[in-house]
Amino acid sequence: MADGKDGDKALAFPPVYERLSFRIHKVNAQLARLCNPLFRQYGLDLISSRILVLMLELGPIRAGALVEHMVLPQSTISHQIQRLEKLGYLSRDRRDSDQRVVTVALTPTGRLVAEACEKLSMDVYAMMVSEMDPAILALITTEFDKMLSRLSGTDNI
Repeated sequence: MADGKDGDKALAFPPVYERLSFRIHKVNAQLARLCNPLFRQYGLDLISSRILVLMLELGPIRAGALVEHMVLPQSTISHQIQRLEKLGYLSRDRRDSDQRVVTVALTPTGRLVAEACEKLSMDVYAMMVSEMDPAILALITTEFDKMLSRLSGTDNI
């Protein structure tokens, strides 16, 4: 058992394979395993497919907003944007007034690929929550949002 920070009550730490953080990893690994066959045919990975689906829902978006939504470093998003542009799935536009501001938009081909990724995303989501009580799903969603908020306020441990 370890003491929490700032006098918090003592926390019991289960083995790594029983921790929530490891379970989240396993869910994400299963998502990649299920989705990789579709992703491979389009030259995508889990991150790039999520970017395309996000753009499908939000429309043209600033690269900085993608960083915020995806909670990934600017360099990772820049790399993903370059890959997706080379694949012909999105186009970049820089503002005349500020060349540092990049807006990305789906191309017609990118829209078709994003729609295929969205269908897969909806199928997987339905599989994940199909037998879940709506109240429990709402509670889990709320608790995950709280966890994300706590982690977002921390630069290091």
